[in-house]
Amino acid sequence: MHMYMTAAQKKTDMKGIGLQIALDLMYEKGQRDLITGLRTKTEPGRPDWNKIFKQIKAEDKGKVKVFFCGAPALGKSVKEMSAKYSFSFSKENF
Repeated sequence: MHMYMTAAQKKTDMKGIGLQIALDLMYEKGQRDLITGLRTKTEPGRPDWNKIFKQIKAEDKGKVKVFFCGAPALGKSVKEMSAKYSFSFSKENF
């Protein structure tokens, strides 16, 4: 599971560096994300879909199906990336 806080600044942005350092230290100490309480660390900024999909493809554990629900513009990007890596793609609108 990959968790992202898209409104947060990345570590390279001086506005958010203090918060990110504190969150990293708290995660290292307790092996839990301070924001969600999960073991998966919440990352600041937007996902690097190419990096994520490349890692999944490299695991080579069989067929991959991407399920998406969200903003149409984001769905288009995820659908294109799914096609690039030969993953099947489904979306749901609520």
